[in-house]
Amino acid sequence: MRFALGTAACVLALVLAGCGSSKSNSEPKTVSSDVITAAAAKSVKSGSVEADFNVSGAGVKGNGSGVFDTGPDRSGQLSMKVDLRGVPVPIDSIIAGNVLYLRSSAFSQLGLSGDKQWVKLDLGQLARQRGLDLSSLTNTSPTPDSALSYLRGTGKVQELGSEKVGNVDTTHYRARVDLERAAARSKGSERESLRRLIRTTGTRKLPIEVWVDGKGYIRRLQYAQPAGGGRAVKLTMNLHDFGAPVSIHAPPADSVTDLQKALGR
Repeated sequence: MRFALGTAACVLALVLAGCGSSKSNSEPKTVSSDVITAAAAKSVKSGSVEADFNVSGAGVKGNGSGVFDTGPDRSGQLSMKVDLRGVPVPIDSIIAGNVLYLRSSAFSQLGLSGDKQWVKLDLGQLARQRGLDLSSLTNTSPTPDSALSYLRGTGKVQELGSEKVGNVDTTHYRARVDLERAAARSKGSERESLRRLIRTTGTRKLPIEVWVDGKGYIRRLQYAQPAGGGRAVKLTMNLHDFGAPVSIHAPPADSVTDLQKALGR
C-alpha cells in the first residue's frame, strides 16, 4: 500500500513531461525575446499538439508520448513508462477538465476490483476541501501548456545555431525566463499557477532552451522543472502535429474507482 501511494504521489507530480537533446553549431548571438514569445503564442493558438518526452531526476526517470488540447479545456491524454527507484511502472493518464484519471499496475496494491482499471482524482473537489485552486495548480505540471506559459517571461535570448529536431530544420535558442514576468503577462488560472510555482519552489528565474522551426512553431523545449526542496526534474519535450484533430474522453464510468473514496479521504 505504501509503495502504491508513493508511486501515485510521484505520478501526480511528474505525470506529464518532454524528450531529446541536440548540439549547437555556431557562436551564440543575442537576439530579441520576441522570437520566443511569438513562437510560444503561435504554438498555443494551434489548438492542439502532440508531445514526446523524457524526464529524469528526483528519483524518477522515464519517457512517453501524448496529445494535448491547448484550447480553453486544456485536456490531455498520454502514456508513459517511468522507473521509480529501479521499479518500472507503466502509466496511462487522462486530464479532463479538473479530473485526473490514472491507470497503472502500481495501483494493484490498492485492492481495486479487476474491472476497475482506472483511478480518479477530482482536483476541483480537492481544491474545495483544502481551500486551494487546484484547477490552476494542474497547470504547473510539465505539460506543453505550462511550459509554453513560462516563455511569456522570456528575457535575454541567445541564438545558438541551426539544428534538426527529427527531420525538421530549426533554430536553437537559449533563454532565461523570469517567472514573475510570465505571471504578470498571464491571466486567470495560468497566472495563479505560475505564482504558486514561485511560492512553493522559491524559483524565479528559469534557464530554458528552445528550438523554433521555420514556420514559427516551437519544436523542442528543454529545462529543469523546479520540484521543491531544492530538487529539479530535467525535462526535454519534442512537439509536433500542431493543430491536428484530437478527441480526448474520460474512461467509461464502470471502469473507474474514485481514489479519494477508496482511501476514505
